[in-house]
Amino acid sequence: MITRIQSNNNKTVNFCALKPSSIQLGKGAQALLTKANDFSSVHQRLAIGASALLMQPIIDMHNKDVDKDTKKVSAIRSAAKAIIGTVTGLVVRSGCMKFAELKYAQKDAAGNIIKEAGQIKIDPAKVQKSFGEGFEALKLDNKALSDAIKRVPSVVGTIVALGVMIFTNFLLDAPLTNITMEKIDEFMDKRLKEKESAGEQNG
Repeated sequence: MITRIQSNNNKTVNFCALKPSSIQLGKGAQALLTKANDFSSVHQRLAIGASALLMQPIIDMHNKDVDKDTKKVSAIRSAAKAIIGTVTGLVVRSGCMKFAELKYAQKDAAGNIIKEAGQIKIDPAKVQKSFGEGFEALKLDNKALSDAIKRVPSVVGTIVALGVMIFTNFLLDAPLTNITMEKIDEFMDKRLKEKESAGEQNG
C-alpha cells in the first residue's frame, strides 16, 4: 500500500510503501488470502475460464450496437473460446507442472519417487543446484526458503507452459474453437426448433 508523506518544508511530497504486516485484516479476509496464496496457475486458469464462460456470452447477447444474428455469433464464439482455451490451458499447465515436479522429485536409494501425503516430495538439493544463487541473493529464512523450494515446480511449470501455449494457441485452440462453435450452433438451433415445435403443438 502506498501512502503520501508531507516533507518538513511543506513543498515536496514524498511517497513510501507500507509493509503488509502493518495492514490489519479480518479473520475471514486473512483466511481467504492464505487459501488463495496456495492457488497454482491451473486453479487461476480455471477461475478465469469459468468467469469468461459465464459472463462474456451474456455481455455479447446484450450488445445493443449489433443485430440479432451478430449477437448470436459473438456469444457462441465467446463461449467456444472460453471452453477450448480453458481446457487446453488446464491440460498444458498440468502437464508442464507435472513434468517439473518429476524433474525436481526426491528419490530413494532404489530410484523411486518419494511422496508425502500423496504429493511428490521436492528434492531441495536439485532445486538448489538450479536456483541456489537466486535463493542466496534473497536471503530467506529457513521457513521461507522451504516454502519457496516447494513452489519451484509450479513456477517452472507455468513458465514452460507459457512457451508451449504460444504454439498450441495456433495449432489447437483456433481449429478446436471453430469446431466447438459449429457444435454449439447446431445444439442451439436444435433446441430452438424443439421449442417452436412444442409451442405449435400446445397451440
